[in-house]
Amino acid sequence: MVENLDRGGLERMALDLAVAQKQLGHQTSIYCLHERGDLAGEAEAAGVPVTAFHKQPGFSVGVILAMTRALRRDRAEAVQTHNPGIHHYGTLAAKLAGARVVLSTRHSPVDSKGRPYQERYFRWVTPWTDTIACVCDHTRRQLIDRAGMSATKSVVIFNGIPLSPYRAQTAAPGSGLPRIRFGTIGRMVPAKAHSVLLDAFAIVQRELPGAELRLAGYGELEPALREQAAQLGGTAQLERVGAAETRAFYASLDVFVLSSVNEGLPLVILEAMAAGLPVVSTRVGGVPEVAPEGEVAWYCEPNSAAALADTMLAAARSGELARRGEAARRLAWSRYGIEHMAANYQALLDKSGR
Repeated sequence: MVENLDRGGLERMALDLAVAQKQLGHQTSIYCLHERGDLAGEAEAAGVPVTAFHKQPGFSVGVILAMTRALRRDRAEAVQTHNPGIHHYGTLAAKLAGARVVLSTRHSPVDSKGRPYQERYFRWVTPWTDTIACVCDHTRRQLIDRAGMSATKSVVIFNGIPLSPYRAQTAAPGSGLPRIRFGTIGRMVPAKAHSVLLDAFAIVQRELPGAELRLAGYGELEPALREQAAQLGGTAQLERVGAAETRAFYASLDVFVLSSVNEGLPLVILEAMAAGLPVVSTRVGGVPEVAPEGEVAWYCEPNSAAALADTMLAAARSGELARRGEAARRLAWSRYGIEHMAANYQALLDKSGR
């Protein structure tokens, strides 16, 4: 159960997990609290049906009853919700429908809209929740310390991604020096702090005339960011990259940069690592847990263009781009495949259903 299947890391993870579970022989469905979203067609093409409940603003008993009927129709044995915006709906419907297991995956310490009442609802239905799986230890610790989440009911299951698409196209970091290409991909929203990255790149560009920056994505800040990038004289490019083009995008880079001020465990970090890229990142969320400092990544504190620029320059001048890129690729392929994540959720389902 998700709020919708729009394009985003949470939605992509939920879809990939549902497909992986189907490939393991399970019957899987995706329920959307609001509308279907852009990824619904991809889900159905993979044999995973999508049901939307079109919830309007305000609490809706009708949606709970509609979900209950759908769960009974689908003979659901286990319900997995993603983030607190839908968890109280999913938990109540699961119990009314007689599902044996209720799991919650928390992708971030805060809900999608930052609404405090959703955290209250989340705590209220915790007694009927078997396990809360957090995508990184940072999220788990924050929820225990600040939101009063049950420590005994919570575990960490790192995100995973399909790795096979990255087998054919890999990056060659540092191979084009003195030209060095930094890049990032993600929604153009305040939490990603792309404006800070552009300010940092302006500093980098003065020190490294051969530097380039590619930003791929879309979102509410795209017009403002395009205007900001235009002032850098063409060496910073904003572009929209389709799903089929993401591997080529990663392969074109020397360093992947994450400038976010708030994260859980972004899939783009795992994708960049799978493509063989070293990482420059702000120290946010679970990123340091999967991309070790000194081995794969360089880190700085968030929301500082000067600090990010210094870290980008340190990476560019390190002479370690190829070594860290290869370490990133080995780590991603050994730990962060979708099969690994699906197996961990399967073990959790088995344990919770006993």
